[in-house]
Parts: sequence; structure tokens; C-alpha cells
Amino acid sequence: MEDFRKKLQTRVIILAIGLGCISATLAFISIDFTASPAEGFQAGFQFGVSIAVSLVMVYYMFKTISAMKNPKQLKSLYISEMDERKLFIMQKSGSLGMNIVKFGLIFGAIIAGNFNDIVFFTLLGACFFVLFVHKFLKFYYLKKY
Repeated sequence: MEDFRKKLQTRVIILAIGLGCISATLAFISIDFTASPAEGFQAGFQFGVSIAVSLVMVYYMFKTISAMKNPKQLKSLYISEMDERKLFIMQKSGSLGMNIVKFGLIFGAIIAGNFNDIVFFTLLGACFFVLFVHKFLKFYYLKKY
């Protein structure tokens, strides 16, 4: 259990660093509501994704810190993360690879939004398609196994 606690501490540190990077990025993003509708959508999308990711990171940080303080929650979190059925379904649906692709497409869309509208919307559409396929596979394997 001590190894799992160290793993959680590392996770909190990584989340804190990521939250700091996103906060620094948000400090430089300004939304220009006088821009064209496509440019305004892209700026709003960038800002919204940054805020959403920040809130998710804060949620997981607090969840992990509270689990580290309470032995009962720590054991529950350990059991849920090491559940063999859950790990099997994640492997079958390709969760790790799909997550990397989704984040890469979102990051690419955010960067491309500053240069070209067509590329931005294409990458955004591709990301939604990958998200749909990933969720479909996850639900399929949840029902199958």
C-alpha cells in the first residue's frame, strides 16, 4: 500500500505542474468578442477547454489528497484502480492509446486555431470521432464482459 501512496503523491505533483502550466496559458489567452464568428469560437473553445481541464485536474487532486489522508478511501481507490475487469476493458478498448490520440488532436486543434479555420474544425471533428469510437468500444466491452 505504501507503493500505491507514493504513486498517488507523484500523481498529485504531476497534476499540480499541469495546473500551473494551464494557469499560465490562461493568463495569456484573451478573448476578442469583436472578431469574426469563427475566430471568436476558436478563442472561446481554447479558453473553455483550458478551464475544463483545469477543473478536472483540481477535482482529481482533491480526490487523491483526500484518499491519501483517509485509509478507508485509500483502500477503496486502490481496489478500484486495480480491478482486473476494469483493467481488461481498458486494454480491450485501447484506452491509453485513444486518450493520447484525443489529447493530441485537441492540442493540435488549439494550436491550428490560431492559423487556419479549416484545419481547426477538421481536427476538432476528428477528435469528436475518436471520442465517439472510444466511448462506443468502452460500452460494448462493458456489456460483453
